[in-house]
Amino acid sequence: MTPTRTLPRPVLLALLASLAIPAVAGKHDHDHDHGHGHEHRQHGAHVHGVAELNVAVDADSLLVELNTPAMNIVGFEHPPRTAEQRAAIDAARKQLEDGAALFVPNPEAECAQISHQVTLDLGEPEGHAHGHDHGDSGGDDEAHADAHAEWAFTCAKPASLNQLDVKLFEVFPGKEKLRVQLVTSAGQRGAELTPDRHELEL
Repeated sequence: MTPTRTLPRPVLLALLASLAIPAVAGKHDHDHDHGHGHEHRQHGAHVHGVAELNVAVDADSLLVELNTPAMNIVGFEHPPRTAEQRAAIDAARKQLEDGAALFVPNPEAECAQISHQVTLDLGEPEGHAHGHDHGDSGGDDEAHADAHAEWAFTCAKPASLNQLDVKLFEVFPGKEKLRVQLVTSAGQRGAELTPDRHELEL
């Protein structure tokens, strides 16, 4: 597989925002926190098994953004406690980087992934000093960590692009439903994908 190059997140966000996807246009791009210990990226309720997918088609570009509870990706949301859990996070991050295996446009469009950006951070491994006291946070029952990823594809024959087969359900079985927001030259619409209905008409 041809290695993909990673573009700065603002580039992808600007492209998505230019297509008027509200969830993206209103989002701030921060790679650091402001003393809150974590960043709330989700735009709706944090529901395990459910994730949000933004898809935009602009000229020869296909842009995809995923926001999902980390539980759907690695099966837990607390900081890794074991070597196995740390390995699960590393493996999931590598799987997320390969957007071509997660999103398959109809072959006639001849699309190829050109960039990716993945954020899957469940915090420091337990036992590491944080330098502050979380207090009575309630433990795992109240822990909410999210994964965020973006991919960009370029299509040699964009006029032929009419379908996107979403393989997220196969790769990450923890997902039960994807709430999709799609923007194309024809306008904006919502859709819902499930393990039994995972092809998005563009």
